[in-house]
Amino acid sequence: MKILIIGASGYIGSHVAAVTAGAGHQVSALHRPGGAPLPRQYTAVTGDLAEPGSLTAAAAGYDRVIHAGPPIEDDTDRAGAEALLASGSPLLYTTGAAVLGAGAQDEDSPADPHPIAAGRPAIEQSVLRSGGWVIRPGMVYGDGGGLVHGLLTAIAAERGTGVYIGPPGTRWPVVHVDDLAALYLAVATRAAPSTIWHGVSETIRLDAIATALGGGAVSWPASEARAELGLLADLFTRDQDVSSGKTRAVLDWTPARTSILKYLTA
Repeated sequence: MKILIIGASGYIGSHVAAVTAGAGHQVSALHRPGGAPLPRQYTAVTGDLAEPGSLTAAAAGYDRVIHAGPPIEDDTDRAGAEALLASGSPLLYTTGAAVLGAGAQDEDSPADPHPIAAGRPAIEQSVLRSGGWVIRPGMVYGDGGGLVHGLLTAIAAERGTGVYIGPPGTRWPVVHVDDLAALYLAVATRAAPSTIWHGVSETIRLDAIATALGGGAVSWPASEARAELGLLADLFTRDQDVSSGKTRAVLDWTPARTSILKYLTA
């Protein structure tokens, strides 16, 4: 297939592009003028997520468009998604577990977004109405990227101990970036249209991650964390147990890395 990857120079998107190309597909990559250079094996297509008007022409004519780029802000993200849908190319869109509420959640659970993801359920519905696909990853780790390495590891190093926000016991869904990339390929090539899929390999307590990172863990009071992290701090206090059971059964997706604690302490 002829596939356009959005975010191919970023953390998730670079892994998705590599897996997609490795499977024999013809990969193009959206490239913002002045942006980071792309690997030579990808065809650069000019466009910018911050300029939604550039996206319709950029995305036209593909068998699949995979949006694995980072969110910007609600209005721009919504306009960008609508511009991609206007291209007529089938769209696979990334949202995240933050569109779901607390407690037990699965692929059929109704959206109950944290404020940091308030605009994403509407985008999901637009994509699904068009016949596209939605992937909701958990917290992504591995290969030196994501919140684990980019935020939690840095805080542990700065404070000399692992840190979690608020009370102990809060759970989050997580997934290794290589397993997540394999899911994107499975959805792009095998999933029925108008479907939602969960990229989650396990649910893990955030205080356990903090202990693995710092050899111990202390609570960072939520009020102090909010002053530094804003809405992200509150997201770290939302306890979730997100299932990917349907995703695994229907797509035969079997994550190879099922313990973030083993990964962090290896």
